[in-house]
Amino acid sequence: MSNIFIRKKWLFVFIIFIILLSGCERNNPGRLNDYNLLITNNSPLDLKSIVVTVEENNDSGLIDNDIGYKDIAKFHMKNGKQSFKITINPKENYSVSKEFSETFNTEEIVEYQIIIESNEITIQRKL
Repeated sequence: MSNIFIRKKWLFVFIIFIILLSGCERNNPGRLNDYNLLITNNSPLDLKSIVVTVEENNDSGLIDNDIGYKDIAKFHMKNGKQSFKITINPKENYSVSKEFSETFNTEEIVEYQIIIESNEITIQRKL
């Protein structure tokens, strides 16, 4: 009789623990807005990395690695107007960079895509 009671007690504790963990993730309002710059690889190239370098911090860049076809690189940019450079590094090709200027805020996601146009790799803003 007591074995059944102990097992039910542990099962109840386990269920409460799972409910608490799943509730914490859903109720975190900042989680959706962690990233405000998304770059989608719409090219057939496997990318070694995508690097975003902000003009005021030339010495360091934000990096996302191993981006395959239709994968999305995610970055968090500071609020306000930012001048930045996106550099893509394909695994078996040459690197491509392009400079942009955007106004970022936590309520809006800015999206770019990597495509191949006329046999050239291009980076462009999604409309």
